[in-house]
Amino acid sequence: MLTETAYLIGGLYGNLEALDAIEALADWEAARFKIRPVLVFNGDFHWFDAEPTWFGEVQRRVLPHQPCLGNVELELADPQPGAGCGCAYPSSVPKETVSRSDAIMERLQHMVAHQGIDLAGLRGLPKQARLQCGNLRIGVVHGDPTSVSGWGLELAAMPPPGKSAEVLRAWFEDANVDIIASSHTCRCFAQDFPGGRAVFNNGAAGMPNFLGDHRIVITRVSVHPPHPLPESEALYSRRFGNVTVSAVALHWDHSAFLTRFDRVWPHGTAAADSYRSRIVRGPPHTLNEAHRLGSNPESTQRY
Repeated sequence: MLTETAYLIGGLYGNLEALDAIEALADWEAARFKIRPVLVFNGDFHWFDAEPTWFGEVQRRVLPHQPCLGNVELELADPQPGAGCGCAYPSSVPKETVSRSDAIMERLQHMVAHQGIDLAGLRGLPKQARLQCGNLRIGVVHGDPTSVSGWGLELAAMPPPGKSAEVLRAWFEDANVDIIASSHTCRCFAQDFPGGRAVFNNGAAGMPNFLGDHRIVITRVSVHPPHPLPESEALYSRRFGNVTVSAVALHWDHSAFLTRFDRVWPHGTAAADSYRSRIVRGPPHTLNEAHRLGSNPESTQRY
């Protein structure tokens, strides 16, 4: 797909208030640049929306764009025995976290089955996407290139800044791309590698990504400059010729979402125990940890 501007939106998790903010930014760009950004949802656009009307609204607003499957959508559309949430958590994740995620998925699956919700729109979605912006080639995945639920692009799996790794080189070469954009691990970062390549993980477009900061983060790819964009900030960016790839933080109606979340997931439920603290305070992650660009000689920007 050829585009002048694309938003890569991983981990929306059913957050309609975050989607309002993303769509408002797209509207502004469409008016300014006379062409609407392509919205690519790279998986897990469902999760907290365990209520039929809420779930249906997410479907209605996401499916007309360019969605890809995440592990959530895969397990909803085609449940696998024993897969639970399909997250394929590494062994370092506490068992309690895994159990709660499985319970969230079980509630979603139960709702879909007992409400007769049509999931045909999910079953035909791709697991990956490919974009071209200017001369920049972008591969879009949810987990990593080997699996929707893969953890090969998590921050802990990255080599030290300025270095590369054989598996990363193989993924870039096999896909013939310059950028790999992912989500899944819920921890945003961007890192560049020799040869004009980079990984951008937007963390979660439906939850705060930094401690003490309520803003969501998406990845913006564009031939148009990232500023001035209203109600947003380009946290860190990387130039590739005339194309800029940015981690863009957006303000959104946090209190309205929290009210919606608490109504469906009150105290003591699986999602409340796993996620409410992050929604309120942000995760134990900082901008300095996320910004791993600039160790290679190509041009880098930070705003």
